[in-house]
Amino acid sequence: MTYNYFVLLPASVRELLWEYRAGPDSTGPGWERAAIERVMLRGLLADMRWLLATFGRDRLRAFLAERGRRVLPPRELRFWCTICGTPRDEADAWVDEARRSERAWRG
Repeated sequence: MTYNYFVLLPASVRELLWEYRAGPDSTGPGWERAAIERVMLRGLLADMRWLLATFGRDRLRAFLAERGRRVLPPRELRFWCTICGTPRDEADAWVDEARRSERAWRG
């Protein structure tokens, strides 16, 4: 997987990463994954637009396949699968898996 090491995090995205010491020049695969995940979970529309413009649908779809499908709640997962053009049957399987995982935590 190729990562973009030169992404500058906007102030609004750095605020989503409040528990990290994220500076304006925080870069690398760890920051990329953290920023993608946090924006997908809690980002505002402007943050979501930044995410799409910065990483593109293919990179975001790859994130969903490698990590997002395990950490995003079903609603956010369905939204981002739709935005990224994930094939419907694959998205359905991921969302079903997320729902089962969510139920397991509820008891």
